[in-house]
Amino acid sequence: MRIRFARVVLSLSILAVRVHAQEPDPHCPAYPEALRAQWGAALERDNSLQRFSRMLKSTHPAAVSIALPRANFIDTILFGRMIADGVNPAPPTTDAEFLRRASIDLTGRIPQPDKVTAFLNDKTPDKRASLIEELLASDAYVSQFTLYYNNRFKVGRGYPSSVRLVGRNLFHNFLRDAVARDRPLNEFAQEMLSASGDPDTVPGVNYFVRYFSQMQGNPPQDFWDDMTDYVTTQFLGFRTACISCHNGRGHLEKINLYLTPKKRSQFWETSAFFARTSFFMQGEQDFGSYRYLLQDRSYGNYTGAVPLSNPGNRPQRMGANVTNPVFLLTGEQPASSNWRSEFIKLTTAHRQFARAQVNYMWAYFFGTGIVDPPDGWDLKRTDPANPPPADWPMQNSQPELLEALTDAFINSNYSTRALARLIVNSSVYQLSSRYPTGQWNNAFASDFARHSPRRLSAEEMWDSIAIATQTEQPMNVAGFPAPLMYANQLPDTYEPWENGNVTQFLSTMGRGNWNTVDRDSNPTLLGLLFLMNQWDVYQRTAEPTGSATPINRAARLALQPISDDEAVRQIFLATLTRFPTDAELAAVLAQRGTNQRFIWLPRVQWALVNKLDFIFDN
Repeated sequence: MRIRFARVVLSLSILAVRVHAQEPDPHCPAYPEALRAQWGAALERDNSLQRFSRMLKSTHPAAVSIALPRANFIDTILFGRMIADGVNPAPPTTDAEFLRRASIDLTGRIPQPDKVTAFLNDKTPDKRASLIEELLASDAYVSQFTLYYNNRFKVGRGYPSSVRLVGRNLFHNFLRDAVARDRPLNEFAQEMLSASGDPDTVPGVNYFVRYFSQMQGNPPQDFWDDMTDYVTTQFLGFRTACISCHNGRGHLEKINLYLTPKKRSQFWETSAFFARTSFFMQGEQDFGSYRYLLQDRSYGNYTGAVPLSNPGNRPQRMGANVTNPVFLLTGEQPASSNWRSEFIKLTTAHRQFARAQVNYMWAYFFGTGIVDPPDGWDLKRTDPANPPPADWPMQNSQPELLEALTDAFINSNYSTRALARLIVNSSVYQLSSRYPTGQWNNAFASDFARHSPRRLSAEEMWDSIAIATQTEQPMNVAGFPAPLMYANQLPDTYEPWENGNVTQFLSTMGRGNWNTVDRDSNPTLLGLLFLMNQWDVYQRTAEPTGSATPINRAARLALQPISDDEAVRQIFLATLTRFPTDAELAAVLAQRGTNQRFIWLPRVQWALVNKLDFIFDN
């Protein structure tokens, strides 16, 4: 039902964009139709939620009483909103559901069976909070959130990136250290975005090398403009690429209220913060990638003068001659001659930086942002004190919650770990994805009245299969001193470079490559068929047939002096983080077909690995 609804929304939104936006739009090469359609889809979703909300209020919803505990202000605000809207929340998760969800979200892996047994048997009232602290302190948490930020910043090797092996590893370790030490995110962003020097010794420089390589041969203005868009998108939550080619008027009236009145000249004023930043090629190559030096000058400005023979990928910058940069959000100018550093200070000091990071993190845990999409803010539709015109919906579904989370994030000294702890401890996060049949309404989504299931990411799928089948295998990584055991530890999407089975699995399951193929964890028919037939998955769940088959969990359980009932219970526990129901146990035992457990028990685990309960984080 959800997929059909999404298709209808997308179709309507694309139609709306084509009707309202001026077409053709030859002056918008940096903002293709696919992204315009994405914005249109998000706008239609906001309209739909607003219509549903009005309908609910007009029908005078029945009084709702929510007896669930208020663990923190997230629950106080959202349960209060549900009561006002007459929306009953989903029931809370079972202990097994919570253990699996929290383990996957915080560590990228399902829990080991002994952990499941211990948690289910634990009768202490605060065991969930204790589990959260244990997960947050784990090395697996560091791996998972290093991957989370790497997926945001995309610093890795592979065409067209010019990041070298040394630089890739340096940046990965820099990011991992920041997560492990829970460095304040504003401090980390300032160091990364203000970095200068050699990418082989200064990790943050590789962030710029990764994007500069796409601009090789183009005028420097294209690099400055692209970096401006990347920074506003990744750190402030809104894209500015569309006004890097043209004014907002005549293009964005039906898409983004905030950007509609903005002029291209205002974008140049912000892009000018990068006008004194230059790359110098040092000539040495590594796997086809040149070595660069990033430096900032104390002079120079943003000019529209580019060679006629090489105009770059944007229309001519007529009249562009910016001598003093101006920050788009506030109109502030740099306080020193190091314009790039000043831009980063203005960016990280602005409240929108904290709002955007909170919203990105909320979307990670809940599947959608409070403002959605998290990288498509319309800043004229997020403040209820300054509402948009009547024919425009609010984009911010929970303004009180967003501001409270932003305050908490700032007060925690921009701590990622503290923000994760706050969210996962809330009763709202711990709501079930199950909801009474026939009672769910799409308007309830904006109240986060139930958990939204998601398919495991490629790395989560690989690692969870390895844990479930007890077949973790070392993976060599270029330049690393020791092999890695889990996919969420890999430093980029081209690793493990020498293991084609792993890279094929991760690619087919939607890992993408950070450069030319976007990450996509949506379920596909290809992915389902691949999971059923892929050699590694089959081998990890197969009965022993010789040296080619690894000794897996099912084979080990088959040899233990336990009953068939207990063997099935243990294989369920290891794979689905729960015991089988009576009906499931009876069905498995009825379909054994042979009394040779080492044959039928592996087949049970293969079936469980391909079960929706395993594939999705419910």
